[in-house]
Amino acid sequence: MTNQLQTQNKRDISTDTSAWTFQDIKRYYDPQDLLTEQQVGQALSLIKGRNLNPLLNEVYIVAYKKKNGDTAYGFRIYVGKENGKDKYVKRQGFPTKAKARAALLQLQDDLENGEQSKKDITVEEVSKKWLKEYADTVQDSTYIKTERNIKNHIYPVFGGQKIASITPLQLQEQINEWSRKLVYGRKLKGLMNNIFKYAIRYGYISTNPVDSVTTLVKKESDSSSDFYDKDELKAFMKLVDDTDDLRKKVMFRLLAFTGARKGEILALKWTDWIDNTLNINKAITRGFEGESVGATKNKSSVRLISLDQRTIDLLSEYREMNPTTTFIFESPEGKPIPSSLPRKWLLQIVKGTDVKPIKIHGFRHTHASLCFEAGMTLKQVQHRLGHSDLKTTMNVYTHITKQAKDDIGEKFANYIDF
Repeated sequence: MTNQLQTQNKRDISTDTSAWTFQDIKRYYDPQDLLTEQQVGQALSLIKGRNLNPLLNEVYIVAYKKKNGDTAYGFRIYVGKENGKDKYVKRQGFPTKAKARAALLQLQDDLENGEQSKKDITVEEVSKKWLKEYADTVQDSTYIKTERNIKNHIYPVFGGQKIASITPLQLQEQINEWSRKLVYGRKLKGLMNNIFKYAIRYGYISTNPVDSVTTLVKKESDSSSDFYDKDELKAFMKLVDDTDDLRKKVMFRLLAFTGARKGEILALKWTDWIDNTLNINKAITRGFEGESVGATKNKSSVRLISLDQRTIDLLSEYREMNPTTTFIFESPEGKPIPSSLPRKWLLQIVKGTDVKPIKIHGFRHTHASLCFEAGMTLKQVQHRLGHSDLKTTMNVYTHITKQAKDDIGEKFANYIDF
């Protein structure tokens, strides 16, 4: 009797999708009980709408071991008939079950909306799908920058093209052009690589054309304009003193003499200053609703920075002028001042003088270079700047000034002594 009932149930649901239930979906689509109730409901709606056969449409999210020993996840789904034969789509390589489920639902959604035609989907359409996934992995400020780069550089060139039609030669030529014109040309190549990897994972293409591309040309930034040497910093700080604006004096003193990021300084509260120490534990971040106080760039960015006496004296004087404020640099609304203000101040200060303008981030580079000149070790500078690894300190901040290089040469000559 039980066997007859099971046979009857299979026959009914295979011929009449309107008879399908939540339990049918769980039995045939999710035998490992990995999908949420919402996902099962979406699958039920999809099946009823497309009259698919659950006896053929088996979906299994399975775990397996990759060659390197890592665990990955994959699934197989029946997508209909092709040339009279049952057609299945298999996806694998997902690092988590959650990502495999997301891919399954995305594929089901594509089937429902007729988007599974790999020949027609464009670079812009795939990019938007990737951005939705990417948004969950980064801070809002990082997402906004990434989205802006895609819209400004990738969409104008490739956005309307079908992603399956992009060739390695096309990419090579465009990435060469980006590298010649833009300092961050390599980053655009990285974005294209991520978009094509996403397209492979979701079955829009089978190979990644970026794999065949090399970055042949790199536009070098003019490092001489990125920071001040010791004499240039002294001249700039003299101009700041001449303004008789204590707020500007404190701002540029902190930028030049602590190496802290602009966002970290703007987020400082008076309670973060204790004796000769600044407690860096937050930063200004830019999100969808504008600027706000948030987390630092990384865990290593949370740190204590020692202050020199001159900086302490300026802070003390400035505190006396602002006894009721919460933030060291506070707007009339009780919030941190806009992040664009320090740059405006700098341009006003150097206007009409021989002192070159630098980016505000250049004070961080200035501080690092002068720390090296003063004899600090890489580890000391790494901690002071809040870098997450020593390689960053070495790669970005070992542009030691000409004076330091000349000093090395002099030491070598003195040692050889002939």
